[in-house]
Amino acid sequence: MQGDRPRVAVHLPIYNELYVAERLLGACVKMAKHYGPDLTRIIVIDDSDDETSATIDRLASTYVSQGLSIRVLRRGSRTGYKAGALQAALNETDEEYIAVFDADFSPPEDFLDRTVPYMLADPQTGFVQCRWSHFDRNFNVITETLAIGVDAHFLLEQPGRWSSGYLMNFNGSAGLLRTGAITKAGGWQANTLAEDLDVSYRMQLAGYRAVYLKDLQVPAELPPTITSLKRQQGRWARGSLQTAKKVIPTIIRSRTLSLGQKLEACVHLTYYMVHPLMVASFLLAVLATFLNIDVINYAVNISVPTLQVGRLIGSAKSASDVAFLTVQFVPWVVFTALVVLSTLSVLYYCVEAIRVQGLGVVRNLRQIILLVVIGYGISLSNSVSALSGLLSSQTGAFLRTPKYAITASQQTWKGKKYQLSLNKVTALEGFFVLLSSLALARAFVTDNIGIIPILMIYLAGYLLVFLLTVTHSSLLSGNRSRS
Repeated sequence: MQGDRPRVAVHLPIYNELYVAERLLGACVKMAKHYGPDLTRIIVIDDSDDETSATIDRLASTYVSQGLSIRVLRRGSRTGYKAGALQAALNETDEEYIAVFDADFSPPEDFLDRTVPYMLADPQTGFVQCRWSHFDRNFNVITETLAIGVDAHFLLEQPGRWSSGYLMNFNGSAGLLRTGAITKAGGWQANTLAEDLDVSYRMQLAGYRAVYLKDLQVPAELPPTITSLKRQQGRWARGSLQTAKKVIPTIIRSRTLSLGQKLEACVHLTYYMVHPLMVASFLLAVLATFLNIDVINYAVNISVPTLQVGRLIGSAKSASDVAFLTVQFVPWVVFTALVVLSTLSVLYYCVEAIRVQGLGVVRNLRQIILLVVIGYGISLSNSVSALSGLLSSQTGAFLRTPKYAITASQQTWKGKKYQLSLNKVTALEGFFVLLSSLALARAFVTDNIGIIPILMIYLAGYLLVFLLTVTHSSLLSGNRSRS
């Protein structure tokens, strides 16, 4: 330790990142030089089995010759995936703090100067999370659209949780963690695919607090293809539900958390269950269509027996003493209203993310609408992953999101390594396109006007995602991924 500046380790988990490893390592070296090369040690945990390893060795050798402290740690297997890699590095770390960056990130050189003081100011601060920004926001319509969703998380959700005193998640990258807090919480554990969400909740349950820095931005890549997005979201969905099963019992039993903190944590951890509910609402809409249920005029009469007011004193002596309160219940209208309100709430969420940045809602209207449509479209693939996390006892494989070092619209992901092939879910999405088309056609034929808007948005979502999946797959685009 030099004065009040503590030593920091920088952990970089890498697996087959040929296109972005050099950018990452270069940015971390600049950060180390700015903070103090004698105070910063970079540990690259390289699980790669392709040319990435040669690139890392070349870079490490160059930077070590310049006086930087860099170690390349190779485990010989991907046991535990990212959690296993981070735990292996933790076992080799004696620094008080650890900065973690995924391969597609590029921290600013003053990252440590701006995050370490929060750790020094409060020994109960377990981690500091910074805001993600985007290298490739304007690359294509997919990245423009996804940027809005990511911005909403980092500009609305995370600040809201932090300022309200709720439990907050570490996002897995662009953060600084207290080594002792990780150890006290049980270390990095590989029994979920969301090791970041898992460890951050366990740290807070162990008595540590989080800090969120909205103004410290760390750029990263957004998935430029729908296949990459589905893989990323699928891993998050499965990992989140696995973490929910793991930590919610502890949260409920906690004597230190308030009721509000417990409720918000349960909602947060089970967020991805919204996708199975979306699929269920689609199937209900299809059912209503083929049962010829007019969702506007349909009503159910429920007769509830009740004593006449004049007979409340004493007992009723005949059937004529019993009146019937008739309640008219309109389930399909309520169902339709809930779907519409849910969609509007997502629109508001997106609009706010645009508005607070001053980017212009009208200029981004197409992207906002597209984000909602894609959200409906990936509900099926996310449902498969979420239900796997909820129902399966197997952790599953950590399938990485491909990165292509795209920073300008002139670049391309086509023809590069790591592209993804079609899977069984694609066939199911194609079936849902057919099912929604048939249901929509029947709704028009039977004049079931109320169900048409719901079916249309599902058809638009499933059709768009299906077509983009086929277009963006390795079948049409180039090399296949090694996962």
